[in-house]
Amino acid sequence: MSTPQTDVTTAPIAEVQAQIARVDTKASILFGLSLAALTGGTALCVTAHLHGLAVAAAVLSACLIGAALTLLGAAVRPALGGNHGFVRWASASTAQALFDDLYSAHRGGGSHATTHEQARNLWLLAQSVHRKYRRVRLAVDLLGAALAGAFLTAILSGLGW
Repeated sequence: MSTPQTDVTTAPIAEVQAQIARVDTKASILFGLSLAALTGGTALCVTAHLHGLAVAAAVLSACLIGAALTLLGAAVRPALGGNHGFVRWASASTAQALFDDLYSAHRGGGSHATTHEQARNLWLLAQSVHRKYRRVRLAVDLLGAALAGAFLTAILSGLGW
């Protein structure tokens, strides 16, 4: 027989944890690609000897990529606040204190208090994933604008501006 905790919160928590892994992977890949684009773009700008408006467009693109990198870094930065999960376990004074806390929390076998704690944990995880996706989404928008700026730089450079 399963406990109310398992019926109510286990599947949603697993789903949210899968989304956390998914968004962290996306953010990490975008971070690496953005950093490579910034490095390559800087190297191209130095060797191309840009002038005037082309320099302004290149600087704007670099600033947009920098802002996107900041957002992506914030998306994968661990949130260590709160009193739940591994943060709570790490703050235990001793291993015995951790065991006692875990034992007392699960002694009721799915009691209302345990289910409430799991629901709170689910809520915190869901907020974290939502915040991460908002940051990644904004970073992607900034990277799109940076790509447009890079295209403008190429056009202006080709025209000699």
